[in-house]
Amino acid sequence: MRTADLLPEPWFLTLLHGMLSLRWFRLALAGWHFQVDALSLVHDHILDATSLVLRKGIRRYAHDGQRVLDLGTGHLGLLAVYCARTHNVNMVAVDVNKEFVENAQLIATASYAPAIDFRQSDWFSNVDGVFDLIFSNCPYIPTEVGSSVQHLQPHPEIWDGGHDGLAHVRAIIVNVAKFLRPEGLLLLGIDTDYVERMVTLALIEQSGDLELRRIVESWISSSEVYVIGLRAR
Repeated sequence: MRTADLLPEPWFLTLLHGMLSLRWFRLALAGWHFQVDALSLVHDHILDATSLVLRKGIRRYAHDGQRVLDLGTGHLGLLAVYCARTHNVNMVAVDVNKEFVENAQLIATASYAPAIDFRQSDWFSNVDGVFDLIFSNCPYIPTEVGSSVQHLQPHPEIWDGGHDGLAHVRAIIVNVAKFLRPEGLLLLGIDTDYVERMVTLALIEQSGDLELRRIVESWISSSEVYVIGLRAR
């Protein structure tokens, strides 16, 4: 059971979350809010509340001239396209699923996004160099929770975070330091309905190389973006 299942939700958030369950609304939001022309879909997952909070983080921390990496770009390349269209950046976007990468390339072209270097990569396995900004809406739903939701079944790679929801979070936190410039930042999006804030903060603290700089929040959801930098030595 999610933490949120134990608490009442304000009516307006119930309405908003209901709207997000509608395919046409998510497609419209992708076009209007993310500047993405979702003309081709591999599956029906278009965006979620964590995507919206990450967009807020990108607006705040992306700057012209940066080298930027989107980890787990998905079948639309949603956040990569948004970042490339709103900032003059050197954009690299990766996903473990080859079909997702190919479709994201098609979407980026249809959305008139500046050149994005799309690659098939298991997180950092096919990534080189260092970056000013890295962001990720990685899978964080515990396997037992997600396996009970029928529409998630065809593509577990978009949601399955392992038994505690942290398998991919750990993979990113353990490896990200060597891909960040000295002043570089990681924006890590996680829904606290599935992984509590203090659990994620403990992982960051235990990494040794990283420190939390800020948490980006939104009134519309329980998703948060952890702004993480290299620890001063």
